[in-house]
Formats: sequence, C-alpha cells, structure tokens
Amino acid sequence: PRTRQVPDIDAEILYEGITSAPKKQLTSTKAHVRAATTSSSQKGEQKKLNNDEQAVPATKRKTKKSSTNKSSTMPGFIKDEDLDAHIARSKPSSLPQHRTRARVTVDSKSAARLRRRAANSESMYKKSAAVPDSLLDYAKEIHAVERVTPKEEKELGTKTQEAIRLQSLHDELQLKYGRDPTDDEWCAAAGKMNMLSLQGALEDGMSAKNQLVASNLRMVQRVVNLYIRNGLGSEYNAGDLMQDGTMALIRAAEKYEPDRGFRFSTYAMYWIRSAVKRSQTSQSRIVNVPQRIHETHKRVSKEEARLRKELSAERREPTKAELAEACGISVLQLDRCRKAMSQVTFSLDAEVQNHHKPNSASSRKDTMYDIVEGRVDETEYERTQRLLMKEHLIGTLKQYLSPHEVDLLLLRYGLMDERALPRGMSGPLTIAEVSKLVGLKPDKVRRIIINSQKQLRHLMKEWEDFEYELA
Repeated sequence: PRTRQVPDIDAEILYEGITSAPKKQLTSTKAHVRAATTSSSQKGEQKKLNNDEQAVPATKRKTKKSSTNKSSTMPGFIKDEDLDAHIARSKPSSLPQHRTRARVTVDSKSAARLRRRAANSESMYKKSAAVPDSLLDYAKEIHAVERVTPKEEKELGTKTQEAIRLQSLHDELQLKYGRDPTDDEWCAAAGKMNMLSLQGALEDGMSAKNQLVASNLRMVQRVVNLYIRNGLGSEYNAGDLMQDGTMALIRAAEKYEPDRGFRFSTYAMYWIRSAVKRSQTSQSRIVNVPQRIHETHKRVSKEEARLRKELSAERREPTKAELAEACGISVLQLDRCRKAMSQVTFSLDAEVQNHHKPNSASSRKDTMYDIVEGRVDETEYERTQRLLMKEHLIGTLKQYLSPHEVDLLLLRYGLMDERALPRGMSGPLTIAEVSKLVGLKPDKVRRIIINSQKQLRHLMKEWEDFEYELA
C-alpha cells in the first residue's frame, strides 16, 4: 500500500482540537509526536499498531476507513484516526493542565495573612491606653469596604474633579454677578444641556469622592498604627489622630488629579502623614502651642546642637545672636519661642507639703487649689464664717487649757485680736516676740506651748482642717 505523508503538527495546536483527553502538563516534545505519527504510516510498524488496537475492547474498536475526503476540525489539516487513537492511549501526564490548585493555595494564604493581620491589630488596640473602644468597631467597618482598582480610581478621580469644577464655576458666577446665577447661566458656563445633566454630574462626583475616600481609609489606619506601635501614651487619643487623618484624606480626594499620572495613594499619603503628625503635636501639650512655634523650636534645637559641636574647641556656648542668625530668626523671636516651649503646667490636685506647719505628716496636705483659692478676695460670707470658726476654736481651747496657756497659743498662732496687741505686732508671733511680750524666757514659752499641744492632741482630728477652711 502507498504510504501517506503525515503533516508536521505542533503538539500545542494539536491539543487544542482534542477535547476527550484529560488535562495534564505537556511533557512530550514535537519530535515525540512526529515520531509517533510517522511510525503509524510505515509498513514495518503496521503489525505493532494492530497489536495495540487489539488491547482496546471490542466495543470501542472501529474499522479503519479512508478519511482523505473528510475535513478536520482544525482548518488546513486532514483527520487521521490512527493518530487520534494513539493520542487517546497517551499517558495523562503528557497533557497540560490548568493551575487552579496553585491559585487556590495563593488565595488561601492571602486570606490567612489578612486574618492574622486583623487579629494583631485588634490585640494592639486593646493593649494601648490611647485607643478608645469605638476605634475597634470603626476599624472593622473600614475593612468591610472593598478596594478600587487603578482604572476605577482614575474614573472616580475624574468624576470628582468634574463636580468640583462645576461647584467652583458656580462660585465664580456668584462672585461675578453679585447674586446666585440662574440655571441657564450656570449650564451655559458649564457646557451642559440642562440642569438635569448638571445635577447628575454633581451627584456622580460626590458619590465618586465618597467611594474614593471610603476605599482608602486603610491608609489612615496604617499611619495611626505606626504611632500606636511606637508607644503612643495615654495622654493622646488615637481616635483624634484617625479623625484628623480622615479629614486630610477627604481633602486629598478633592485635589487629586488622575491626569498627572500617579496613583491616589501616593498623593494622599502626604496629606495623611502631615495631618496626623500635626494632631499628635497639638495633643502633646496641655496648653496648645502653634505649629509654627513647634517647627521653629525643632530648628533651634538642631542648630544649637550643631553650634555646640563646632564651638566645643573654644569651650563656650553659642550666644543668642549666633543661634538666631543660624536659624534665620531674630533674637526676640528666639526668646518668644523658648518661653512658649518652656511653659510648665501643674495639677490643681497636686499636693504641696509645707514643713513649717504644726500638723503631723499624716494629716491633710495643701494642694495647688488651696493656694490658688487663697489668692481670691474673700466675700462677706467667708469673712463671717472665718470669724465664727475662730470664736469656736478659742472657746474650745479655754475648755481644756488654762487662761495663761490659751494666751500663749493665741499669740503664737495669730489668733489674738490685733487690737489687744502692742503697736507694730500682728499675726503669728515668733517665740522670741511672745517671750518678750509675756516676760518669760523663750525656752519656758516653748515648753508651755509644746505641753499645751500635747493636751490638745485628742482634739487634732476635729480641728486639723481649720486652717484649710479659713485660708
């Protein structure tokens, strides 16, 4: 019989026409397929091919027919049943397969990484004293919004810029005419057919801006997490940092121009970082100091360290004039900056210990509030209360002490009426002044006063707050 020429078939093109074979990775080469097809047409291999066909069940065995006139499913090639049978008997590992299993593995790893990151963030929030409980729920809502693709990002930015252009155009017409522009004037200036299309553009722009902001709130959280991870103290509020960063993100969405060729995250990150840093600086002090003063003080500290290093050979400190000249400010501005940053605040509840008071160490101490309150002018009610309290105290002393001991205590602690004192004496008197006034030695006066206080020790609890209430 005449040997038919087998065409040179590419293995990949051949596979595309085969639908019955399982999909596995292609390992055979062109030479293998070419050798297999050539051997099926030669006389010496005809017996081997017939033996292989006998291994196929009788139900699947078909009689070879001439198929020279039949057209193949692939244009340009003739269908060959021997070749089809050989490919059907090929090993499954020699055919390509899709990489669906690897893709599923990658997706599962990504989801696990996201879950692990969310758990770490929640644990960090719970341990930090600067994070309010509301921020935990807010963080979960942020991650519920899907991110946008770069193509969608450009579309949203374009719609936002169009809405802002229309609104700024309305403001310009209002400033030009001195009144609100009519619908026709606004449409004509904006290049719109009617108010319906103009309002639609405005609504689309606002919706696009909101979507652009909501899908990028993760960037604000990332910047705030950096401060929390570095040990944000309890005097700060991470919720305020998050709020200021969100406001900066809104501002960035309004000014973002996608035609410039960069991503929105690149542009917005500058606004977010600067806003969060400004918020953290403003919260660092109880009395707010302007941001420019903070920046000037940072520059002054840097230049002062540099000048000290340069002048270390001369063993002297830089003068104010040299430091002001290095910072580019005047000496007056330098003094104001240092004075503003050197302000110190105190708590009104802070205790102030006075070692000159006769009370014991376990008694109640003065507070800053007592000192501040003592500098306020007393009212008529307070003067009357002070007088009644003084009379009550003197009456109590007279019940437990002799008249001589009472007089010494009244002179020593300023409870004696000033009209009964000699001219030039007022208020609490020293031991020497009391001894001169009563004609006794100072040691004798001191012993009498100490013994009198010992006799009144059981009354100290009742009267220990006397001077605090009247101070």
